[in-house]
Amino acid sequence: MATINLFAKDNATSSFIQDVLSSVDYPVDTFREIPTAGAIPQVPLVIWDLDSFSTHNLQMLKALREKSPDTLILVYAEYPEQFGEISNKLYDSILSVESLKLHLMSQIAKLKDIHTARQIFRERMSHLVGKSQAMQQLRKTVERAIVHTGPVLIEGETGVGKELIARAVGCMYEKFITVNCSAIPENLFESELFGHTRGAFTGAQNERIGLFEAADGGAIFLDEIGDMPLHAQVKLLRVLQNKEIRPLGSNTTKHIDVRIIAATNRNLQQEIAEKRFREDLYYRLNVIPMQISPLRDRKEDIEDLANYFIQIYQGSGEKFTLSNAALHKLQEYNWPGNIRELENVIQRALCFTSAGALQPEDLHIDTVSPVSSAGTTKPNSNNPHASNSSDTPSENISAYENFRQMQLAQERDFLIKKIRECNGSVREAAQKLGLFRTALYNRLNHLGVNIKDL
Repeated sequence: MATINLFAKDNATSSFIQDVLSSVDYPVDTFREIPTAGAIPQVPLVIWDLDSFSTHNLQMLKALREKSPDTLILVYAEYPEQFGEISNKLYDSILSVESLKLHLMSQIAKLKDIHTARQIFRERMSHLVGKSQAMQQLRKTVERAIVHTGPVLIEGETGVGKELIARAVGCMYEKFITVNCSAIPENLFESELFGHTRGAFTGAQNERIGLFEAADGGAIFLDEIGDMPLHAQVKLLRVLQNKEIRPLGSNTTKHIDVRIIAATNRNLQQEIAEKRFREDLYYRLNVIPMQISPLRDRKEDIEDLANYFIQIYQGSGEKFTLSNAALHKLQEYNWPGNIRELENVIQRALCFTSAGALQPEDLHIDTVSPVSSAGTTKPNSNNPHASNSSDTPSENISAYENFRQMQLAQERDFLIKKIRECNGSVREAAQKLGLFRTALYNRLNHLGVNIKDL
């Protein structure tokens, strides 16, 4: 960390701070008087004595925050409770003089970790774009969650970017293991997560470590946690409580240090009510909750997201832009597939369009009846088979649902046929289809296909 600015009068406490910081080679610039707002230097860390500048605290801390919002501010006072008028948004840590003398270096270390986390977060997570209030709040929550070790539960619809948020939370860990809970066969959960010993079951010819042990010292992302069977939920609860795992077939436990990040597109409160998810596990996971809003509730993010995907997918030497009419069409659509669907729409448009400004007709949005932000259903003027203006919204929605069900039925029949052609081998079918085995399992589960029936 670069220079630390100390704002304090010359007294025993400020001398103590200077002595401690100099002993560990932290450069300190000390300010005995209040600088003008325009002359406030921008540094990673400011230490502020509330007692020294009691009549200027509120004004100067606001000026600090406005000029350098990323600066971390540690404030202290003999009796901090006397300064209740100062919002906790104007500082990152507050200590009494007594606590400061005991915990100065630990507090600086914590703030240094936050500073490092913010830098890593911004370097690696530039794809978390959007200017909506919901997105700004989510970024702040992620930044705070990065430096903690408590479990995180991310909730949101399919396609909103739950894995991106999970990776942002775990960006400081070298290890980041992803587990798709909906893709693991129920009878293999315990072995996959916790490992097994040799001979633990038929076919277990060698000892194998589980995904939790593989993630030791890092983070593990349990995607679609709502699909985890109840017997595995019991095992996970013990991991959260004791930070220990016991491989299948073993009589001994192993201590692990793993940051657990879970995500689901299900309503876990409803799952608890219907006895499909353990209530005690929910509260263990929900230490740091994050709710990601669907794209239809933050239409102001669509322009930034669309331009971001254009930058990613446009070819070398090509230059695409988004016309106002095309942007209007994107903002009128209801996005049932959320950000993932928007990404596909932009990628498809760039594939079939020459470089230049994208027009509404270039955006082949997968619907016969997009829904506006006001919640009314509009016929798609670009679709020659769209309903006429006399059709009611309920008729349009019903027609679209029938269309979607027909698509799903065709996909279900196609995948079942391919697996049967491979004598029931999902692995072989996945290879022939050019899919990952886990992706095919996930899709079959979504379509309600039971592998045992094949």
